[in-house]
Formats: sequence, C-alpha cells, structure tokens
Amino acid sequence: MAGRQTRGSPRTEMKQIANENSRLIAFSKRKSSINKKASELVTLCGVEVLFVAFSPSGTPFSFAHPSIDIVANRFLNQNPWPNNRSHALVESLR
Repeated sequence: MAGRQTRGSPRTEMKQIANENSRLIAFSKRKSSINKKASELVTLCGVEVLFVAFSPSGTPFSFAHPSIDIVANRFLNQNPWPNNRSHALVESLR
C-alpha cells in the first residue's frame, strides 16, 4: 500500500507565507475557521473555551465562552468546575 495515491488535495508545506498581504489574508481566513470550531465545541460538547491569537500586525483577537474572565481565572487557578453530576460521572468511570 506504500506509494498509494489519494484523491485529496496535496498537503501544503508548513512554512511562513512570504508575501505579507497573503499572510494577512490567510490569518483572517484561518482565524474565522478556528473561531467557528471553538463555537462548535461549545455547542456540541458544552465545554468552556478561550482562544487568543495575535495577528501578524500585533492586533489581538479572542473567542471565549462563557467569558474571558471566567475561563482564564479557572485556567490560572486550576479550580474544578462545581458540577457534582459530571464529577460523579468521571469518578464512576475511573
């Protein structure tokens, strides 16, 4: 099976895009995609999400649910979410 050709699009080499305008466009498109994926994680899995990215020009962009403060504080303090049902489920599966 080695050398088998697939029908998918070829993989792009992971390296920085040389053209600045193209780099900004790629960032904008990928930022939108990752925001959509984060939103889907929240909707489908009921998780808390915090995503922060800085554009090539240094502008910060973020996505958070339920809020930046809640998720960031939880991450920094490592406090477990006070949900007894989910805790009991996790403990029962151990």
